[in-house]
Amino acid sequence: MTANRIGWALALLALAGCDDRIGDYPDLLPTDQILAEPNVPAHAADAATDPTAATDALKSRAARISGTAPAPVAADPALSRRADALRARAAELANTPLDACPEGAAPCADPDTPPASDQKE
Repeated sequence: MTANRIGWALALLALAGCDDRIGDYPDLLPTDQILAEPNVPAHAADAATDPTAATDALKSRAARISGTAPAPVAADPALSRRADALRARAAELANTPLDACPEGAAPCADPDTPPASDQKE
């Protein structure tokens, strides 16, 4: 009998969750917006009557926008020499094997010999 009452209580709770809180149908696809006339930009009428004028206006606008871009770096011979030196050093490092000893460093230890002890006796 208790299981029967629990079953009915659960069924009533489940049915209570099926309440239609937002109305019959939600406005998922409002027809007044779908069937409305499209919004046409203001310059579209000008482009329809004279396409070359609209094209020229767009090209002049693009030229104004590109004119605000940062200017190229000045041609400085010292900077060019420094860049060339850095490129040469990078190429040299790229061709250097990783297991080679650096120039001017103490002779590399043989990897097969154990390291020397730094403690004095």
